[in-house]
Amino acid sequence: MSNSKMPGIKILAISGSLRAASYNGALVAAAKELAPDGIEVEIYSDVGSLPHFSEDLEGDNTPVEVIELRRRLGEADAVFISTPEYNGGTSGALKNLIDWASRPYGQSSFAGKPVAVTGTSVSPYGAQRAQEQLLPVLRAVGAVTVGEAHPVGPAPEVFAGDGTITDTGVVDLVKGLLSDLSDSVAVGAVGDGQVRAA
Repeated sequence: MSNSKMPGIKILAISGSLRAASYNGALVAAAKELAPDGIEVEIYSDVGSLPHFSEDLEGDNTPVEVIELRRRLGEADAVFISTPEYNGGTSGALKNLIDWASRPYGQSSFAGKPVAVTGTSVSPYGAQRAQEQLLPVLRAVGAVTVGEAHPVGPAPEVFAGDGTITDTGVVDLVKGLLSDLSDSVAVGAVGDGQVRAA
């Protein structure tokens, strides 16, 4: 992973879990805490405020929460996503966010945007199946996915009770994903869902 950094990189961090004390929320909080100089990580915490996606709510009927989501994605240079795993897949709330962000048709807020996907769960597999499900969805809406799945688990062995990361390997993983996102922004996003190697 490169140590070069482009100044002023803004990364929007999103947890797909709605639980207040979720491990995935702790993972995006760690991304903000571990961000080096030159990278600003802003946490999007309104996943649960988005209405269920419906084409009846588009156009003049677009909810203000959706407009705000699209604005924040538009202002971000890259996106860091941490997904939980429910029944072998990603959360419905996170999929709902992506559906809203992909609209209007042909104007996806993820288009050409470097996106890193990680996730954690109590399982040793660290939400890997959820990430593997999420990656092609992101590519379908035009995101430039950085690497493949980056599983973190089992969560109780990675996080302390206050949500801080106790595993140095996971700290290095988060720092590396931020570095890869920064490097992807520096060289220019490819778009059309093409994949960059981490």
